[in-house]
Amino acid sequence: MRFLDILHSTRLSRQQLLDIALAMALLPHLFILKLPMLIYLGLALVFIIRQKDTKPVLVSFFLLGAIAIALSFMSEYNFSNFSRLLVFISLLIALLTYAVVLQRLTRKTNFYLLISPAMLMVLSFFFYNSISMLFYALFTLFIFTLLLLYDRMQSSLRNALRVNALLYLFSLPIVLLLFITFPRISYKNAKFGFKAEEIKRTGHDGTMYLDSTSLLVPSPRLVMEVDFEKGVPADRALYFRGSALYTDKGTQWVQDIANKTSAGKIQSKDESVNYTVKLYPHQKKWLYMLDLPLSHPDKSVLDDDLVVRSFTNINEVYLYEGKSALDLSILPEKRARLDRALQVDPQRDPRSYAALQQYVDPKRDDLNKANQLLRFFSSMKLSYSLRPKAIDLEHPVDSFLFDSKVGYCVHFASAFASAARMVGLPSRIITGYKADRANAINNYLLVKEADAHAWVELYIKDKGWVRFEPTSTASRVLTPDNDPNLANSYTRTSLQLSAMEKLFKQANLYYMYTRYVINTWVLQYSRSKQLSLLNNLLTNTLFLFKFLAAIAGFILMCVALFVLLQKKKCEDSLLCEMQVLMHLLKDKGFIRYQGETMFDFLQRVMSASQAYAELAEISTIYHEKRYGEEKRQDLTQLRAKIQAFKKKITSG
Repeated sequence: MRFLDILHSTRLSRQQLLDIALAMALLPHLFILKLPMLIYLGLALVFIIRQKDTKPVLVSFFLLGAIAIALSFMSEYNFSNFSRLLVFISLLIALLTYAVVLQRLTRKTNFYLLISPAMLMVLSFFFYNSISMLFYALFTLFIFTLLLLYDRMQSSLRNALRVNALLYLFSLPIVLLLFITFPRISYKNAKFGFKAEEIKRTGHDGTMYLDSTSLLVPSPRLVMEVDFEKGVPADRALYFRGSALYTDKGTQWVQDIANKTSAGKIQSKDESVNYTVKLYPHQKKWLYMLDLPLSHPDKSVLDDDLVVRSFTNINEVYLYEGKSALDLSILPEKRARLDRALQVDPQRDPRSYAALQQYVDPKRDDLNKANQLLRFFSSMKLSYSLRPKAIDLEHPVDSFLFDSKVGYCVHFASAFASAARMVGLPSRIITGYKADRANAINNYLLVKEADAHAWVELYIKDKGWVRFEPTSTASRVLTPDNDPNLANSYTRTSLQLSAMEKLFKQANLYYMYTRYVINTWVLQYSRSKQLSLLNNLLTNTLFLFKFLAAIAGFILMCVALFVLLQKKKCEDSLLCEMQVLMHLLKDKGFIRYQGETMFDFLQRVMSASQAYAELAEISTIYHEKRYGEEKRQDLTQLRAKIQAFKKKITSG
């Protein structure tokens, strides 16, 4: 509060208040304006600070501004470009900034300059649609009204702040009502978004490599946020499909793009799940969806490997809706594709081929063969580690199963898919994300880069493609606790986190959930969401009760804060003590007149009755504290005299 005390003694001029408002309004535009306009703004700031407002300076900035705008929009000089909304708004912002600079250099304040901060803030909303901008806009609006009250009230900044807070609390219920009544306009084709929040992420490229022996560090960066309509499915169903890989090249697996066709409309007897995905940019075309996708977004295709691809790369945050069944084992497959899923060279990995011929009974049906294959992998005593040992890429399956015996999901998936083909089972590797319900709250699920995963699908006769998880056959998981080679170079699992780290992780999850809810229901509150809200209110009694309770609680909170702030805080400690005496005398019919000094008031009360003679001593102490050398250092004596007088008057 020391800052408020300084401003209380040093009053800002209207021009200074306007400069604060302009600075806050211009800040978001620093990320929008082109370099010539930024240089122009910087030069103008120098001359404004140095108070150079001569006619040559004004003429120079008039010409410089015109040149800066011309250079900024040099590549946009055609009608089609200026017909685009954001280009047109960018031009308006540049012209408005140009006019503000010229007017500010004159050191004269007119109506145009007064409304320019509000105009600049409104125009910035066309470019920013983020939680950061939401809070910045609310804060800026609060500061704008505070500066206005400070100027018009001609009072202390503390009083202006209190009145401003009261106005905000009074308006919040009205704003809530207007927000629910009037949804946001949807600009589907506009490229809105706070660019600083869009971290570029690396997506799948249709290839899985085996030749890396470096530490795999799970990244906590977000890949997508998923909002399910009826709760997050079980862990076993949280497989988000990315790409299907058929061709084994020894050092890598790649997707089979030959004869790739659309899957057409898929139907399932299983209960479907509906969800909405907020996918962060990964510069590829994959749209991750739960198995089995029953639909796909507009401007995308669902191929016969059940992989969904957008027509264009995902270079910005992308929202889409999905519908999936959770059972993959229902689709028939073409014979030609099954033949490609059986291609294997037994001579490349002779030890594995020989062992499998002994272990897996060729007379068994496909499902029994698959289960025998799982038991074979379990018998090999393999270890899961994020730092795999080097394998012989000339014989990758033999090397992994019999020599290194250490790897992560790609090594398990590659070896299992090859082994399946050796025993006559068609196989393919699926790369994508295996989400974790530990990262879920209510219907909300976070999917991170650390959730990247590879698994295998085998074609089982009379069942179709069935998912298998070869990584689950690992007999142990290597960590720094049981493998000294991993010390100081391993990302700990959730089981190894301390209580404080787990608490922080949970707090971060709730933060992300809150952020997602605000983004979905505030920044993207559209007509469809309004209708959905109304439908829930009319059909769901429990939801209606919760909604009304939340509204009532919000209003009560605003009223309580409003009442609390209405109690004006006494800024003069000496007068605060005297207020007790003033209220007491007011109850006895003595009211201090406007302009009447404290001395005259107390003298008038004492002359009215001898019962108030003690006021003379109180008056003496008060005026000594007010104007004497001691002033207000110790108010104990004054407080004691007032309390004694109050006790005498009330008891009498």
